[in-house]
Amino acid sequence: MLLDIDVEVFDGSDHLPVIEIFKLVARGRHDWLPSKSDAMRAESFVASLYAAKVKAPDLKLWARKTMEAAADRGGSAFPPSGGARPVRVTPANVGPAAEDLGKPAVLVVENRIGDGGFVQAMATALRDERVVHALRKRWLKFCHSGGTGQMAELAVDECRDFSLIVRVAMLIDSDRPDAATPSPNDQKVQKARLGGVPHVHMLTWRMVENYVPFRVWERHFPYKAAKIKDLREWIPQQRGYRHLKIHFIGEKGKMPSPLMPDGMALSEADFHELGPDVVAELRQVLAMIHGIL
Repeated sequence: MLLDIDVEVFDGSDHLPVIEIFKLVARGRHDWLPSKSDAMRAESFVASLYAAKVKAPDLKLWARKTMEAAADRGGSAFPPSGGARPVRVTPANVGPAAEDLGKPAVLVVENRIGDGGFVQAMATALRDERVVHALRKRWLKFCHSGGTGQMAELAVDECRDFSLIVRVAMLIDSDRPDAATPSPNDQKVQKARLGGVPHVHMLTWRMVENYVPFRVWERHFPYKAAKIKDLREWIPQQRGYRHLKIHFIGEKGKMPSPLMPDGMALSEADFHELGPDVVAELRQVLAMIHGIL
């Protein structure tokens, strides 16, 4: 997350929350883009810690690099408007802020293995290094809801783990049989938002499986060429709302797990092949995730 740190936090009696936040920034988990004067204050603060023999590994080098970066940026402390809104850290909230910023962000999904694996594969294919890195470092975790039934309630409950900066998002299938039919999950989305979940994305198409590239299905079902041929021949508005489990294996069959094969390299072109709006929507999902990282 992008932070806006009030330099008055350096004057407080409890330095530990400030040190914890600085460690998170130094590791690349969160961002702080201070003005040159604020960077100078931070460097002086870190120097005072070392003078007092307070353990703050690697912060001295980080403070120096932060100072140099601020000088290179010039007078502006933040990127141009349109980017992420910074989280304000003040003497009044620095303790809770440090606690919340140190916890993993949470993405609530129906299936941690299937949907979580899809998000990871999609982020890798679209070259979203921040999301990929956050997953690798466990700074982002998937919360398994086991279906849409109590998904909203579970997402609201996850929010209770955060006292100030609620870093929870929910990704839910629309379960719509066609574009004209309202989603049976509309009320779940509304319940999640009313319960305090700050970020919710309901997929336009039926479910995550409808966003899986053709090459993945060819890997899973090499013996079902006719089924894959049908899938390719449908126009996006047909294919996006088909129940692909029934299409490939029938009502009582079991879909492959994991949904996205381990070690299979995908590209943006693989997702674009599904339809002209697919990549744009998937980037919206990634942008939502950025909002909680």
